[in-house]
Order: sequence, then C-alpha cells, then structure tokens
Amino acid sequence: MPTTPSPNANEPSGRDIWRNLVHVSDLFRTVAAREAPGKDLNRITVNQARIFGYLFRRRTDGRPVRIKTLAHDLDVSPAAASQAVERLVAWGVVERTPDPDDRRAVRLSFTPRGEALVRRHEERAAELLDSLSGVCPPEDFAVFDRVLSALVAELGRRWAAILAGKDAKSARPVRKPAAAGRRKPL
Repeated sequence: MPTTPSPNANEPSGRDIWRNLVHVSDLFRTVAAREAPGKDLNRITVNQARIFGYLFRRRTDGRPVRIKTLAHDLDVSPAAASQAVERLVAWGVVERTPDPDDRRAVRLSFTPRGEALVRRHEERAAELLDSLSGVCPPEDFAVFDRVLSALVAELGRRWAAILAGKDAKSARPVRKPAAAGRRKPL
C-alpha cells in the first residue's frame, strides 16, 4: 500500500503514526495483561475484549445496554454478540438482568467482580502511564492527550455516521450494496 511521504522529512507520515499507535497499544496491552488477575481473563478473545471495552465505556452514561444495541454499535450479529457475552457471563464479570421495559430483552452490566476488574485495570493503566511520564516532557504528554482526544472525538463521530447509514466524512447517506444486511460475526 503506497504512502504519501511527509513534505518535511522530520515529520512522521500517517503510516508512521499508525504503526506507532498500534505498537504502543499492543505493548501496553501486553504489559498490562501480565498483571491481569485470573488465568481465564488472560485468555479473553479480542471480540470479548471489545464487548468488555464497550460495557466499560457505557457503564457511566446511565443508559441500559442490550445485546441488540451492543451488536449494532459494534457492527456484529446479535447471535455473535450474545455468544461472546455468554463467555463473559460464565467468567462472572458480566451479568444479564431482565429489562423492565421489554420482557424479551436483557440488560448487560458488570458484576461486582467485573467492576473490581475494571477498577484494577484503570489503576494499573494509570500506574503504567505515570511510570512512563518521564520519557517525555509534561507538555508533550499534554499535547498527546489533546491529539488523542481529538482523534477519539472525530473517529467516534465518523463511526456514529456509519452506523446511521451515512458517509463518515461528509455525513451523506451511504448507498448500500444489494447483499448488505448480513453482519460480520465476532
């Protein structure tokens, strides 16, 4: 895949930045996982981790999380989402409770064990980042935080547009191919 070189040789290209983000993410996850409690949770799949992360992000917004919503937001089939959730339930970190607004639906939330795991993960991640703070001046970390926040906001906006059936960049409706409708499994 060709990449456009940066106009300034001292500036990283989009590909350079992408590689570094992926590498930092992988290393961060690897280092953090070495301290993760519970051997079962060390074997969590990427898709189960996506669901865990989704519940992690949604746990503070006060809205109930249903399988159907989770599947839609992660762009997977409800059956695949349900199967992945079942393993998290079996590990005792996620629970299903009846939805009082819809007898056929269930709400997903963390169990006390899951909440404790989230808190430990947050603490370990903060400790790890704090331990790395000496590798760059504080003002560089402040810029990094602002850049990450801007990227998260823009990518979140684009993902919401895609889920709404619009072009991510221009927010125009996307023309779906005739075979659309099947979602990729987890």
